[in-house]
Amino acid sequence: MRAPQQLGPYRIVRPLGQGGMGAVYEAVQEPIGRRVAVKVLLPQHAQDRDAVHRFFNEARAVNLIEHPSIVQISDYAQVPDGPVYLVMEYLRGQTLSARIEGLHKQGKRLPMREVVQLAAQLADALAAAHAKSVIHRDLKPSNVMIVPDPAVPGGARAKLLDFGIAEIGHGFLVGKLDFSSRSGKCVGNS
Repeated sequence: MRAPQQLGPYRIVRPLGQGGMGAVYEAVQEPIGRRVAVKVLLPQHAQDRDAVHRFFNEARAVNLIEHPSIVQISDYAQVPDGPVYLVMEYLRGQTLSARIEGLHKQGKRLPMREVVQLAAQLADALAAAHAKSVIHRDLKPSNVMIVPDPAVPGGARAKLLDFGIAEIGHGFLVGKLDFSSRSGKCVGNS
């Protein structure tokens, strides 16, 4: 997928990764200069209303939970006749899979103290999700970022990513998607 140069107020800086449904880019929200991550639905899925609905359910799921160990999503939109995207907090860190692989190459393992701390954080995030009837359904090391956080024991926080295939329980969905607004933003209808 060729990276867009601009999506609304977000100037794309560089690619961060790509999965089966979307690509993620580092971007800058102009004119305030805030760094964000922008997840763009791949073009082959952008015309599929069910795929778009599932994509925006990721934002709904994350915002239902509101937990410090879950990536925050602040915006979503569909550019008229263009890309569908989510805007997330930009995380400075590395995935758990990259951390494990890096240690493995050095003949080392993740220290048990770090395993316990990260597992406790992830368990707390998943418990918060389950309390809101959200099931992640894609928990794996590549969907966990480890970011510096001096406020937690060990100085690192696990952040759970990619709620793209999450299951959201009854009573939590916000109606059907409506793409008719002038701004190109999707809005929920009850």
